[in-house]
Amino acid sequence: MHPNANPFNPGAGSPPHTLAGRDAEVTAITTAIERSELQRGANGIVLHGLRGTGKTVLLGRFCEIASDRGWIAVRVEAAASTSATFAEQLVTRLTPHMLRLDRPSAGERVKRALGAFKSFSLSVGLQDVSAGIEVDPRHLLSYGTSIEHSLPDMLRTLAEACAETRTGVLIAVDEMHDLSRADLRALLAVGQEANESRAPLLLCGAGLPALPRLLSEARTYAERFFEFRAITWLDKADARRALVAPVEALGESWTQDGLEVILSSAGGYPYFLQHFGRAAWNVAAYSPISANDAVAARRLGFAELDQGFFHIRWERATGAERSYLRAMAVDGDGPSRSGDVAQRLGKPASALSAIRTRLIDKGIVYAPARGRIGFTVPGMATYIRRRDEQE
Repeated sequence: MHPNANPFNPGAGSPPHTLAGRDAEVTAITTAIERSELQRGANGIVLHGLRGTGKTVLLGRFCEIASDRGWIAVRVEAAASTSATFAEQLVTRLTPHMLRLDRPSAGERVKRALGAFKSFSLSVGLQDVSAGIEVDPRHLLSYGTSIEHSLPDMLRTLAEACAETRTGVLIAVDEMHDLSRADLRALLAVGQEANESRAPLLLCGAGLPALPRLLSEARTYAERFFEFRAITWLDKADARRALVAPVEALGESWTQDGLEVILSSAGGYPYFLQHFGRAAWNVAAYSPISANDAVAARRLGFAELDQGFFHIRWERATGAERSYLRAMAVDGDGPSRSGDVAQRLGKPASALSAIRTRLIDKGIVYAPARGRIGFTVPGMATYIRRRDEQE
């Protein structure tokens, strides 16, 4: 079967042909949007889970649903590797929407929203971005350099303007765990402002499993502003649908044995379902995709993962960091106790804290709880053991 027609797409954040197993999250955001339009109040949704489980795809879907209803919906990535600050990214993403609102017939609420946005842009040092937005000086506000007050005020003012047309504002923040404490507190203030004002303003986010803890540490009552949802592996029925539906949509099929081989290889992990599904399609000369095709695809798929997906993370680690990862791999996908890792390396845990922090900053591991450490992707422990056996 021709690779150009391959329906599987394992790219980072790339929407799959079939978004299987996430109906509950799609229903939840649709309900929240509808309640917000009626000014009945609704919490935003925070997605947390390992990398490759589809959190970014879901955030994109949330924005798509809101946009289809006429909302202003923007997605911002808070990754540590991004040079622009969170506030700068948000202003840049919102600017095209604000330019569309800036028209002679704009009402008073829209004019106030434009003034608040321009004031916020100036406060974060982006004078040029909002230069094309004409604002009456009386609508400019004296925002300080701290965004904990200015961000919620600006977004609430914008949401109130949208409410006149029964729409709203949805802000989706990816890699939320990488935000600074100040930015997290500002976003939590946005959630509080939305709850208290009942303006049609929804804040959603996604991050690693430690994200709920980070939010509660930034502000103790964070759980009141969000609905937290763990995004994990798909059960077998949903995993099967993720593999079967894209193939059948193109008039092709699987043999039962071939499908079982790929299901077993992927283990319900969304990224692996796309990865091994793509390999199986490319290997198969014709439909249906057989067990022999699937076995060859499994071999090819793991080789590609070892050379790319896992290898890239391994190469980013220094020699000392790799020793730490090897000690973690004893526990499989974990998580591991930091004390156990230190004992295996024959050092006190305090002597390894800098290594642990560097691995967290590189996105290779995360801290699900105090004294615990885990890999951010499944299968990393098996890769490390497999690699050591080959050397």
